[in-house]
Amino acid sequence: MCYDINGDNMLALMPISETNEDKLFFLPIDDLNFFAHKASTLTPFDAWSEVDGYNEALFEYMQSIKYNDKELFTKYDKLIHAQRGAELLKYLIELYIIEKDMKEIGITPILSDRYNLIQRNYICLLNDLKKD
Repeated sequence: MCYDINGDNMLALMPISETNEDKLFFLPIDDLNFFAHKASTLTPFDAWSEVDGYNEALFEYMQSIKYNDKELFTKYDKLIHAQRGAELLKYLIELYIIEKDMKEIGITPILSDRYNLIQRNYICLLNDLKKD
């Protein structure tokens, strides 16, 4: 679910194991963007896909700071353990990676098509969350 609370774009996310709306937590869209951008700046792990490598690098980074920045870690932890939260983060990380590639090598038809596909998936997921 997406809400606009006091003019701030917020995601209302439900923990995976919950169905009660009292358990919703609110995450600013800016925090989601922060996590995705941070992932795109890390050295990716060797993984099944490029985006999974960046996602794993972000997970390790967040584990390394969880005692120094508990508030940020808690937001991240709630995001990845929310219904469709990890999927949302993964799409956004991939958009950041593609943007980075476009800056480094230029816009190619393949990158442009890939970006548009991921962006559509991301927007559809946001719209699905708004309906819930």
